[in-house]
Amino acid sequence: LPAVSPDGSVYVEECAGATVGCVLHRLDATGRDRSGWPIELPSDFACSNGGNCLPNDLNVGSDGTAFVSHWRESGGLQILAVESSGKITPGWPVAPGASGGLWWTNVQLGADGTLFMLGEPDDGIQPATSITAFGPNGQPRPGWPVAVPDRSGYVLGPQGTVVVWSLIDDVGELCSNPRRTLYTVLGPDGRTLPGWPRGSTGFASFPVVGPDGTVYYISATGKVYAHDRAGEVKTGWPVAVPGAGGGCGPESPYLAPDGTIYVMGDEVVALTPDGRSRPGWPYRPAGQLSGPCLDSECYGGHGAPAFGPDGTVYLVVFHTDPTGTRAEVVALDRQGQLKPGWPYRVPFDAKTVSVGVGVAPDGRVVVRGGYSPLVLLALDPDGTLSE
Repeated sequence: LPAVSPDGSVYVEECAGATVGCVLHRLDATGRDRSGWPIELPSDFACSNGGNCLPNDLNVGSDGTAFVSHWRESGGLQILAVESSGKITPGWPVAPGASGGLWWTNVQLGADGTLFMLGEPDDGIQPATSITAFGPNGQPRPGWPVAVPDRSGYVLGPQGTVVVWSLIDDVGELCSNPRRTLYTVLGPDGRTLPGWPRGSTGFASFPVVGPDGTVYYISATGKVYAHDRAGEVKTGWPVAVPGAGGGCGPESPYLAPDGTIYVMGDEVVALTPDGRSRPGWPYRPAGQLSGPCLDSECYGGHGAPAFGPDGTVYLVVFHTDPTGTRAEVVALDRQGQLKPGWPYRVPFDAKTVSVGVGVAPDGRVVVRGGYSPLVLLALDPDGTLSE
């Protein structure tokens, strides 16, 4: 997948096998390579001797440095740092998976250039799952790696913190069924902050983190919780949302740029940071917020909302009748009201094609249909098909 830098450059990696290797593109607003690009990645970083490798993650820092991750059949994960000038950053690549029996995934870049990743045992036995961190110079950060429970994920918080989500005593098969969900906040030095960890009975959602460090999640009973930096439940919380805990466990809440917390359940709820419902909300759709089953296994779930630069909320709503299932994109203003020109009926058969929505930096709404082949539509903010 591509990654976008703060200056609007789009980085894309292109690989053509061991005999040709990989190149990294840096594209401008017209889709053309910037001067001096693309660059050829080192041969020892790509696949060697005909072995298999998989492009993994692509992250771009605030200074335009691109971090390119490869999973190699032998040698595990390798990560290369390439400066905006096209030069490889001294100290890179790093190879956290070269030893230790861990499968390294979920590479995320912190605001200060620290690169985090999750390591899981590649054989289901020791060593334990852990999170590690590398500084911009390619050296391991002091205090890392940090051991975490086996079923864990993480999200980056403000000021170098890391919020860890863990399922304890999970005995589920198709759906997770843990005894408890644990939330732990780690400081930049890898130490657990005072007041943490905090637990929730059963299967609680993955967290989102506010700019002030508040940790939001949805419990197994469909209640939205908010914990402050000290781990305490904030005044006005939890808030019950009907239908938010269904399917294979609750879905994560969504945090908009203006600080509003959106929760997808039987309806769409918009909450302020103090737990109050925003005026005009909730939004009650004419159809369903959950997409149809696309195969014999149906796990349910809602599509993620997208947020426009003016605060508009974009959602996909599904309608089923004897002729099939159609999808529409709706646009809601800050008061939860449908905007003029919307909804837009998507020209995909939602019974056979998955549909998602996002917002481009120029404010256009991008509608995705399917994966292979992938079809994209661009809509202007007035609900018309973009030229």
